[in-house]
Amino acid sequence: MNMTELKKASIYIFFVSVICFSCSERELGNGYYFLPKYEAIDVGYPEGEAIVYKSNKEYIFSNIRIRGDVLEVHADSEFIIAKRDPLISWETNTGVLEYFIIIKKSDSVIGPLTKENFILKTKKSDINLEFE
Repeated sequence: MNMTELKKASIYIFFVSVICFSCSERELGNGYYFLPKYEAIDVGYPEGEAIVYKSNKEYIFSNIRIRGDVLEVHADSEFIIAKRDPLISWETNTGVLEYFIIIKKSDSVIGPLTKENFILKTKKSDINLEFE
């Protein structure tokens, strides 16, 4: 393999990695998805906000579980945790972070919670997910 072919292969691998990472970031398991704000308008979500939704197909927004401006989401086989900064208007947030827990088995949403209450609930429910 010459240097030009090596560069092309490296670029290809980089783009495939980025695409795979962004897909796995959106898929939360059990029919739950995360739609980041930067992608909302591009895929036709009219509110232009980051959301967590449940659907039998990605980009079908009929069952929104958390709306506002979801900043960070993590999931395992049982739970989803989310952190949001609620929107005042399309480009303005409140600056007050809120936390949520989704129990996948029962499709229950707990929140909005303060950080302190979120920490207590995750410990009590033995949820081993955390924000970066």
